[in-house]
Amino acid sequence: MQGSLVDRVLDFFMPLFSYWGYAIVFAGVFLESLFLTGWIAPGTTVLLLGGFYAAHGELNPWLVLPTAVVAALLGDLVGFFVGRRMGRDLMRKYRDRPRIMRGMHRGQAYFRRHGGLTVLLGRMVSGVDAFIPVTAGLNRMSLGAYLGFDIPGIVLWSALFTSLGYFFGAHWRTIDRLFNALGWGLLVLLAGIAASWYLVRRRRVRRAACALLVSHSSHGGMSSSLFPGGGGRPGKRRRRPAR
Repeated sequence: MQGSLVDRVLDFFMPLFSYWGYAIVFAGVFLESLFLTGWIAPGTTVLLLGGFYAAHGELNPWLVLPTAVVAALLGDLVGFFVGRRMGRDLMRKYRDRPRIMRGMHRGQAYFRRHGGLTVLLGRMVSGVDAFIPVTAGLNRMSLGAYLGFDIPGIVLWSALFTSLGYFFGAHWRTIDRLFNALGWGLLVLLAGIAASWYLVRRRRVRRAACALLVSHSSHGGMSSSLFPGGGGRPGKRRRRPAR
């Protein structure tokens, strides 16, 4: 259903590329980068078509590329600042809820350690890339650190799909489906790794807790046997009555 709708939209806009190509590329990439519409907007496909029309002289590839970069960056920044505002509101709302706050602190710790790689690779996963900026802002990733990974990711993504459209544009549908499948496959793989790491860590914590409990129990038993009377204190010896 979604695929047929996107195909109809593309069929409508393709004849307009000769006149409105740069505007179509800008709008498509911006909407795919925006968290509200990123799951449905065909920004990657529009960029492939931009490269395809550039190969046929309808557009200039050296203008298609910066158009896509600026559009993607603007869409990402909107999501980032919305996420940052949401994060502040959530911190104020749930500051008295320890469990929720612990979850938020764990998310912030993750983005401090792995936020750069997440932002860089997330740009390549179509449909998911729009939610990475919101998540980064929500978890209080600094703007400088975010841009330091987001801009290279955007340039790489824009150059890759503009070039693919330029050299292999006749097969743009196949390329689009292939990269969508690769992107979702990468997402599933990362999710599996994250779930495995969480389960292993949880099992280690449980084992450590059980070992600590057994250790305390054994020390308590030794104290009781060494010191009659319990509590680790020497018991009073009764005097035998004199005959």
